[in-house]
Amino acid sequence: MKTSSAPVSSAPPWRGLALVLLGVNVLLLTLVLVMMARRNRAPESAALELSSTVAPKSTPTPAAATPATVVARGPYAALGSYMAENNRIPDLGWTEQQFTEFLAGFRSSYEGRGVPLDDDAKQLRDEISQRVQKMLAVEQPDPAEEYFRILREKEGVQQTASGLHYRVTEEGYGGPHPTAADTVVISFAGRLPDGTELRNFSRARVRMAVKDLLPGLAEGVQLLSVGGKALVYVPPTLAFPAQQWPADIPRGVPLAFFVELHEIAPKAK
Repeated sequence: MKTSSAPVSSAPPWRGLALVLLGVNVLLLTLVLVMMARRNRAPESAALELSSTVAPKSTPTPAAATPATVVARGPYAALGSYMAENNRIPDLGWTEQQFTEFLAGFRSSYEGRGVPLDDDAKQLRDEISQRVQKMLAVEQPDPAEEYFRILREKEGVQQTASGLHYRVTEEGYGGPHPTAADTVVISFAGRLPDGTELRNFSRARVRMAVKDLLPGLAEGVQLLSVGGKALVYVPPTLAFPAQQWPADIPRGVPLAFFVELHEIAPKAK
């Protein structure tokens, strides 16, 4: 069986807990940058006012801004604004007092006078973390759905009513297709979306009852006639029951199988 002749399309990067942690860290960094911007604006305003008072009236040209002032009002402020807009800061719904308290706590820690994380603070931290997770879940597309979308658009893969995706790579000899009640001789090789081979789910010329195959694989076999070959992409709902998901396969990922139907066994009389 030449599994190398049937490549499996790469899937979009899988997002998990790392995305949630990234979102929380970016959120906190954004708030810190906002605090720094506020802190820098006050000295700058005072400096400009003092310059205006002391400078002789005969000097119409204002004093040039220092490099530090340009940094405070330029890219750092723009970065803070960008991060706030892209990380849904307004959706937290904090009041001005709550935001001020947050900045005060950060400043206290910066100055070596950290505020202990008591039970109330831990509860607040957990609540914010859950809210950020929900925001990210809404914003990020479902990885499996994105994977199948790419297959349909770029690989010419077809979809059945059950959600199974497949592409026939070689037509068979014609004739009948197996049914769920049949026993067949097949070869199949399983892979993950990233191409990782599933050795425990790969067989060569094995005799099996169609009903004993994974639901998605069983459906795929029934699409072939003897001699036919296909790439069958099985969604999680047509793979394993939740309580029987193999430990060595990432939970909830689609599975790809290269399948060849060699024979439909005669029915017993």
